[in-house]
Amino acid sequence: EINLLTMRAIRSNLNRRILPCSNFWGYACGNWSSSYVDNFQLVEDRYVRAMLPLLVGNYSVERMKAPRLMRQMSDYFEACVREQPHAVELPQELRSANSEWTGALAKLRKYGLNGVLFEETVDVAYNDSLRPVVQLKMPESGLERKPTTQFEREFFALASRHCQEASKVHSWTLLELKQQIPQINWQHYFNVLLEAELQDTALRLEVSDVDYLRALGELLQRSNKTQLEAHLCERLASLEREARPRAAIAAPCIHHMRAVLPLGMNYIYDQLVYGSRAQDMPQLDEIFASLRGMFGKYLAANRLQLSAEQLDYVRAKLMGIKLKIGNLPDPATPAEFYDSHYASANFSKTDFQHNLWQALRLRTRLQHAPLLQAAAPLAVERYYVNDDVFQARNAPYFEPERNTLTVPMIFMQFPLYDYRQHSIFRSSLMGFILAHEMSHAFEQEGILFDAAGNESPIGLRVRQLATFEAAVKCAQQTRTASVKERLADLNGLQLAYDAFFGLDHNSQQLVYRPYGFEREFVAPQLFHMSFAQFFCGRLPPAIGHDMDDERVNEAERNLHQFAIDLKCRQQSPSPSQSTVCEMWRP
Repeated sequence: EINLLTMRAIRSNLNRRILPCSNFWGYACGNWSSSYVDNFQLVEDRYVRAMLPLLVGNYSVERMKAPRLMRQMSDYFEACVREQPHAVELPQELRSANSEWTGALAKLRKYGLNGVLFEETVDVAYNDSLRPVVQLKMPESGLERKPTTQFEREFFALASRHCQEASKVHSWTLLELKQQIPQINWQHYFNVLLEAELQDTALRLEVSDVDYLRALGELLQRSNKTQLEAHLCERLASLEREARPRAAIAAPCIHHMRAVLPLGMNYIYDQLVYGSRAQDMPQLDEIFASLRGMFGKYLAANRLQLSAEQLDYVRAKLMGIKLKIGNLPDPATPAEFYDSHYASANFSKTDFQHNLWQALRLRTRLQHAPLLQAAAPLAVERYYVNDDVFQARNAPYFEPERNTLTVPMIFMQFPLYDYRQHSIFRSSLMGFILAHEMSHAFEQEGILFDAAGNESPIGLRVRQLATFEAAVKCAQQTRTASVKERLADLNGLQLAYDAFFGLDHNSQQLVYRPYGFEREFVAPQLFHMSFAQFFCGRLPPAIGHDMDDERVNEAERNLHQFAIDLKCRQQSPSPSQSTVCEMWRP
């Protein structure tokens, strides 16, 4: 019985030797054993077991509506698991010498190498979320090791000089880019990258770090060609090592394919594996509607003292947020779209090195394809996330430019979610996750984007309010790796709790009937435990977030009902930091 299984997992992880009011993460998660498998590892393993037979041909032909896509994915998988170690072979296009460095860099960009000398990406315009643009800026990271050549020393010094500069974003045509930064042959770069002879008005670009790019062009004009080629070759080899699966066996190959071929893998999983969408989506819509309704009550209370215009702005954004399961285009998309989407790739059953370069080239081509559709708006109904990652997303995520919250299908598995679970479990774990991602729409970065995904001066004025800035500053009272993630944790837990229990809930004033599946802990205590156990597991190095124990303890400390629900004053002194940080909550 699903609720008894959930409670068994919760109880098995509890460490009752730790006081929950002192370290709630330690109390909720401190008793997992050395054989513990974290939740994401568990759902990843299930994903592999479900996809493996399909990729080797064990599926119903009648159910697969895109047979060509299925063959392509099967061929890629077969070559991956048969891969034998050997020296890296470059695609034929990269073997030919090229005296013009911009052409060489464009060819490398075709195969996924980006951010070496500058970063070139395709996104949407800051003021028009339906218009694709090229974004150019200096790379975010420098050399991964100590520079060894004169070129590397000069390049590292150049990047260091410009890395702290505040940069203005310029919206230019290709002609204006060539006029403003003539030190780089942009015409040749984009002709090679896009495999087209471009007119001066063919591209719209958003360009940052202009002084850096000018200085980079001057550096490259006087640099030693051999040293530059060596630098580019080293970065290409590093990309190839990062892109390939860690071993030529089923699980690493399948997760590698999830990252580099997301549309194909998601479509196959949706068609042949994921069988509970009809039950899951109405429940998620219900949870999401309760969160949206509670946030509407927050806005009615207007804690931040927004003007009428600002309230309308935030309400429109709130009501416009879209929720979907799976990183896929619109459900009405015909199977022919999927069958033809990877048509330009020629995957082999035997040559994985060839396939890997094909997949990386394909990803870059698909990213840049909208640029060649002159004046055509982005086809939102065909949109899916296809960015330069080598680790597939497992957790839900929010896209401000699309005003969309996506829950990956791999996440829709027990113990993370099961439509048969009691609402206390669904609303505490999935409710928090959805509230966390929704809160990204209203933290100091997300608030800048309006309901249509465009950057708005109204959002900037909200962010500049003294009340808003004070709430952000409050969240920074303790060290954090990411202010926006801290805000999403604090606001998300508060919103999920209020949506389930109601505003101003006080467990001291209520008597709770025990659940049939649990006699010791009552509803508010179960809510906190279920939330915390999403973060149970070994503590890996955090990237872009605080450590999981910090996330749990900080979020609970800033929910004033936590101390009441856990009867903290009866167990231990009150926390040394008494201020509770709330941004939108009344």
